[in-house]
Parts: sequence; structure tokens; C-alpha cells
Amino acid sequence: MTMQNAGAAPPGRHLRLFDPGQRLGWTYRDPESLRSPFPEPEPQRQPIPVAYENRAHAARLAHEGRKGSTTKIGGGIAVVLLLLSTVGGATMAVLALIAAAVTVALVVHAGQSATTAGGHLEAKRAELEHHFQYAWQSWHQRALQHTAAQDHWVHGLDSWGALPAGPGTRRLDIFGGSQRSREGFLTVFGASTLQQQPLIVVDLTHALICEELSTLAELAGVPVDVQLLPSRMAESGIVSGLTPQELVDALVEAVYAEESEANRAARALDTRILRQLCGVLGADVTPARLGAGLRALMGEIDDTKALTRAERNRIADDLLGDKNKDQMRDSLLRLASFLHPLERLGAERGGRGPGYLTCIALDFTTGSASTELLADLAVQSVTRRLASLQETAPSVVVALGEQGLQRRHLEQLASICERRGAQLTVLHPHLREGSQEVIGGGTVGFMKLGNHQEAGIAADFLGRQHSFVLHSLTDTDGTTVSTSVAKTVGSSVSTGTTYSESVTRGANWGTSSSSSYQGGPNPFSSSSSSSSGGSYSETTGTSTSTTRSTNESTSYTTSEGTNTSFARGQQRVYEYVVEPTQLQALADFSLLLVERRPDGSVTVHPADCNPNIVMLDRVSTQPLPYAAPAAPPVQAGHGGYADGGTA
Repeated sequence: MTMQNAGAAPPGRHLRLFDPGQRLGWTYRDPESLRSPFPEPEPQRQPIPVAYENRAHAARLAHEGRKGSTTKIGGGIAVVLLLLSTVGGATMAVLALIAAAVTVALVVHAGQSATTAGGHLEAKRAELEHHFQYAWQSWHQRALQHTAAQDHWVHGLDSWGALPAGPGTRRLDIFGGSQRSREGFLTVFGASTLQQQPLIVVDLTHALICEELSTLAELAGVPVDVQLLPSRMAESGIVSGLTPQELVDALVEAVYAEESEANRAARALDTRILRQLCGVLGADVTPARLGAGLRALMGEIDDTKALTRAERNRIADDLLGDKNKDQMRDSLLRLASFLHPLERLGAERGGRGPGYLTCIALDFTTGSASTELLADLAVQSVTRRLASLQETAPSVVVALGEQGLQRRHLEQLASICERRGAQLTVLHPHLREGSQEVIGGGTVGFMKLGNHQEAGIAADFLGRQHSFVLHSLTDTDGTTVSTSVAKTVGSSVSTGTTYSESVTRGANWGTSSSSSYQGGPNPFSSSSSSSSGGSYSETTGTSTSTTRSTNESTSYTTSEGTNTSFARGQQRVYEYVVEPTQLQALADFSLLLVERRPDGSVTVHPADCNPNIVMLDRVSTQPLPYAAPAAPPVQAGHGGYADGGTA
């Protein structure tokens, strides 16, 4: 199954597939692409007015010029007066001091003017910087508010939306894909269809791709009727509700599925035989009673209790003459052979009616003549039931298998669906043989096409000038079984020999002498002594040790695990241009829906039909709007000064 086990995730997420609105898959839109930048430009520093710089510069020049000229003139006068004071006395000295003071006063005044002009310049620079910082802080705050509002808005947008079926779509053909991808499409499409009308699924894939849909429908409380053929044919209702004439026509059409034109006479003869049998059997016509009646016509022994004695005698004696029986023996034998494996069909159905979701599926049994007959009979049964249905006709999905279906039967079903206003969806595993003849009869979708020739036909139908972008959801599952056996055998031998030898030799000697003065006749006395000695020792030792050790160990490890990986994210697949090789390289759940407009133009809608997408956080079960939703309003502001000040 394509979807995770219902117990592994909140069932509410799965049941969103049943939200209103018929969906074929999901389309992706990157919400980040809708983000709008902050439109207000960043404020810039205003230049200082030229007048302030000119005044400051002029004051500096005036100060420098006045300082030089005044110092020279005033200083010269003061020096001259000071020299004259030696002749003229104190008066000249006082005048020299006055000249020096005036000179200093003039220089100081010029410096004060330059300082004042420079102060005005710095004050204006500080004022402009203050205005800039205030304006920039205000702009930055508004930019942060805009970004926060955009983040909140973008995070509230949906990334995935539904790809709806076109309005008034009555015929939909999906070509290609694997069993897994067709199962996913059936789950998404079928669950959304059940919200608005009943659904009949004819699953001829031998892979039970309808199992996932039926399981989810039961979780959603939808009445489900699953009929497995041929393993549980006794519980099937494909023949219940059909009138005897409809049953006969369905059986004959199924028997002659592949030879309709060549054996028209044989078809007419078989129809006549079965209708005559129905005339004897009355209203209670079943495959078991028809089979028993054919055996009675051929004179075979029948130990079943399908017929009463009176019915058997009447069929054997009165229905056909002996001559006619001989002429019809081949037809009788053929009909009896086809009907024999179907005699249990519907025997245990009882009075149970069809469910809101009816799944008629061929199980995993290999193909055989009876299985093929059941497939044709199932399609014929649905066709004739739709033709005689009084209430609103349900939607029909036919999932073809490798053996396909006769074009005549499919056209009959399509004709009845069109007449009754019922929607018909056909899943074709390949685009070849009869499938090529029906392409373009309605809305067409393409999944991965492995065969190059089939991909070429699809590319020609799409138009090779088209390009499309796909996004996919990673969804993998698998089983890992590993077994390891380790055996370790080891041994070690160690041998060591230790040899030691020590030799000690020793020798000692000594000489001593002494003299003393005592007085008397022999005042001096002397003595001497000497000593010597020696020693020798030798030690030799040898030691040998040997160690042997052996170890052996064997370990067996077996592990088995099932893992399912569901990536809650999406991956952008590069932009494709329609070419056969690109259609062969599509992801497993990718779907290309082709919409042909009345003017002949073609629009390709890329989508993903993975049902697990509904479990993501930013998924809408409704189509995304074609136009981008309105962004939140940007707060008003200006990039100038906060107080509107100017230089």
C-alpha cells in the first residue's frame, strides 16, 4: 500500500482525502516566491550645507592671516617703543606694553571667530547625524515589522493544493505508471469522488490496487462492498440484480469477447439456447441453474440440486428436439465449459445490495480462461447495471491489467456512462494497441512510461514544445533482514629464557706510620704498620618458562526489521521539456494532466498523486488560487528625517 498504516499516524490526516472537491493529485507552489521585499528605501546621511563649511574655512583663513600680520606689526611697534623707553623713560615703556596688549587682543579675537565658525560647523554635523540615526532606526523598525508580517503571512500559505478534475469531465484516461502509483492515484481520486457520489471500481490488475481506498473508506464510515474474484466469487454480486435477459447477454458478450464479428452466428445461437433455458427456469436464473440446464440438455448426469426434477425433465425432453441437440452439441459443450467454473458465482450473496463504494477486483491468482471470463463479465455487469439504473448513476473507475480489455466492451461502457451522465475513469498500464485508439477521447493524464515507443506517442500528443516543473514527496518503505555468523579461533605460545651472571671482585690495602717526641735520651720514637686483603664472588643463574593458551568462540546474529520512511518535505524536480526520455524518467507518483481547450491549445498540469501528501502541514484539499493572494499591507513610512528637518 502507498499509504502508511492507519495506526501509525493520526487518522484525521488520512481522512482529509474525503474532503469535498474531486481531486486528481496535488500541485506545489513555493510560498517563499510570494514574499515581497520592503519597498521603502534605506535613509541616507544628508551632506553638510556648503555655507557652514565655507564660513568655517573663511574664519580659519582670517585667523591665520590676522595672526601673522598683527603679530608682525604690533610686535614691531612694541619692540620700537621698548627701545625708545631707554631714552624717553617710563612713558615709552607704558606705550610698548599697550601695543603688545592690543596685538594680543586682536589675535585672540581672530581666534575666537574661527573657533565660533568651527563650532557652528560641528553642531550642524551633529544635528544631521542625530536626524540620520533617528530616521534609520525608524526605518529599521518598520523593516523588521514588515519582515515579521511577511513571515507570518508566508507561513500561513499552503504549499500544496489540489489538482481538480475539469468542470464537466466525463471521461478520464490515465496512461502508464506502476502498480504503486496507480494505487496512489486511485486512493486520492476515489476518496474525493466518494464525497459527492457513489463509486464503482473494477480492478483488473491482479494487484488489488483498490485495497487502500477500501480500507480508508471503512475508516471514514463509508459502506464498502469488496468482491474478490475468483477466490470469493460466491459472495460476488456481479450477476445479482440483472434480469435473465441481461444475464444472458452479459454471458454471451463475455464468452465472445475476442471474436465478436467472426462468430456472429455462434453468438446468436448461444443467445437463443440460453434464453430458451431462461424461459423454463423462470425468474430464478443463476449461473448454477444455467449450468445444470445445459448438462440436462446434453443428457449428462447432474447430481446437483440446482434444478427440480420437473425442470430437468422438461429441459431434457421438451426444450429441443434430438436433431437440434445434435446440431447444437458444440455450442452446448462450449457454453457448459464456460459456465462450469462460474456456477458458484453469487451463490452466497444473499440479499446484500451494493455498497456506496463497490470494488470488484481480480485477486492475486494467475490468469486463466475463467479469470478472463470473470473480468469481461464484471465489465459487462457494470455496463448493463448502469443502463437499467433508475437513480443517479455512480462514477466508474476501471483499472486495466496487463491483459487489457476488449475495445468493444470499453466503448460500450463509455457509451452507457455518457448517456447516463456518469463519470468514467480508465487506468491503462500501457499506451499501446487498443489504448492508442482511445487517447484523446476525454481528459488525458500520463504517468511514467517505461517503453520508449509509448513515451514517444505521449510526447507527440503533449506537444514537444511544452515544459513543466515537478515537485515530489519522498516516500519509501522496505524490509531489511540481515544475518551474520562470526567464529573466532585463536592460540598463543610464548617461551622465555632468562640468564643472569654476576661477578664481584674486591681488594684493599693500607700503610700507616707515626712519630713522637718524648725527651730524654731518646727523644724521638717512630712506628709503622701495613695491611692488605681481597675478596671474590661469582653468581650464575638460568630460568626458562613456556605458556600456551587456546581460545575459540562462535557468535550468530540475526536481525529483521521493517522500515518506512516518510519525508515531511518536498523536493523540486528540475524543469522538464516534453521529450520521450523525460516521460520515461518521471518520478513514481508524477502525473501530467493534459487539458485541450476548444481553440486547440494544450495546457499541461503537472501534479503528484501521492496520498501521503495530505499528511503534511501546509496542504489544502482545495485548488490553490491562480493569482497570488493579497499580501499584508505595508506600514506607511518615509525615508527622510523623522521631524522633517532640513539643512
